[in-house]
Amino acid sequence: MRALILSTLLIVILFTTNLARADILPPSTSLGVEVLETEYSYKADDGTTVVLGEVRNNLNSPINNVVVGVSFQDDNNNVIEYKTGTTLLQVIQTGGKSPFSISSTKADPSITQVQVKLAGFRSSPDKQPVLEISPDTLKVSDKLLLSGTIKNSGAEKSTNTKLYLISYDPFPRVVGIGTSNPIDIDAGQDSKFSITSTLNSRAKSYMIVAESDNYQSKPTDIQNVQVTLPVVMGSTIVTDPQGNKYSTIPVNSPVKITSNLKYLLQLPQPFVYYVQVKQFDGRVEFVGKNDTGIFLGGNQSVSVSWIPHSSGSYYIETYIWSSDSVPLSVAGTKISVVLVKS
Repeated sequence: MRALILSTLLIVILFTTNLARADILPPSTSLGVEVLETEYSYKADDGTTVVLGEVRNNLNSPINNVVVGVSFQDDNNNVIEYKTGTTLLQVIQTGGKSPFSISSTKADPSITQVQVKLAGFRSSPDKQPVLEISPDTLKVSDKLLLSGTIKNSGAEKSTNTKLYLISYDPFPRVVGIGTSNPIDIDAGQDSKFSITSTLNSRAKSYMIVAESDNYQSKPTDIQNVQVTLPVVMGSTIVTDPQGNKYSTIPVNSPVKITSNLKYLLQLPQPFVYYVQVKQFDGRVEFVGKNDTGIFLGGNQSVSVSWIPHSSGSYYIETYIWSSDSVPLSVAGTKISVVLVKS
C-alpha cells in the first residue's frame, strides 16, 4: 500500500507562536485515512515542541492502532528528531476523527518546522457509541473548567472511561486538549465528571468526547460557554525604560514593570493595571497604577514605572481590575526576587 497523507512543500507561519509545517510529498487519500492539514505546533514552557492535530477515517469500517509520525526540523529541513505517537481515541469510527498530541523529546530552539505523516493503522472491531455526555456550562478564566454527567446506556460496565475536552481555533485546528481522570460506570447508570484544562486564547469552539475500554460517545459540541474572568495575565518583566533587562537595579534608577495580557472577549473594556512592590518582610514599598488601558481583543502589554530609593530584595505583585474595581483576572505570577543595589 502506498504512502498517503502528505502535502506539497509549504512553509507557512500563521502565528508567531505556531511553527511552520514542512510537508514534502504530494497529497493522497487513496487509503481512506488521513492526517488533516490543520496541525498546530508551539513551544511549551519547557522548550519542547508540541504538535496537535487530527486523523480522519474515511473508510467504511472502524480503525485502531493509529500511529502518527512527526519529524521535527530546522530551517533547512534537517531532521533533528523523529517521534511517533497515537491518537487519543483508541478506535476511530467510520467518518470520525480523533485528535493527537506529540511532543519532541528535545528542548531544541533550532526546531522551527514540523512534518506530520500517517505511520500506520489497523482495522478494528466496532465500539458502540452508548456513552451519553451532558456537559454543564464551560467556564473560561485563566483555565478551562467543565463538569457534567456521562451516562452508560450499554449492557456492560464501562471501564476506564476517559473524557477529552478539545479546543479549536477558527481554522479549525486543535489548539488544546484536556483529559479527565478515568472512571468506571455501571450499565444503565450515570456519573459526574470534571475536566480542568489549559486555556489557549485562540480557542473559539469546544467539543467533548468519551471513550472507555469497551464503549465510546459521539462527539458533543459545547454550546454554553461562560467567561468568568476575561483576562489572562501572562509573563511580567522588569527592565529599564528602554526595555533592557536588569540583573540588579541601581538605587534611584527608573524601572519599567510590564505584564503581557490576553483578553478573551471582543467588547471594549477599560482596565486599571496595578503594581505592588513589597519588601521580603511584607512591607509595601510602592504601589503604582496605569489607568489608561482599554482592551479591544487579543494580546497586549501594559507597564508601570517605579524608582527604588533604597537597596534590598523585593517581590512584585500585579493585578488587572476594571475601572469599577472589579477583578478582571487572577493575580499575576509573583516575581519573587528583585535586587536593588547602591
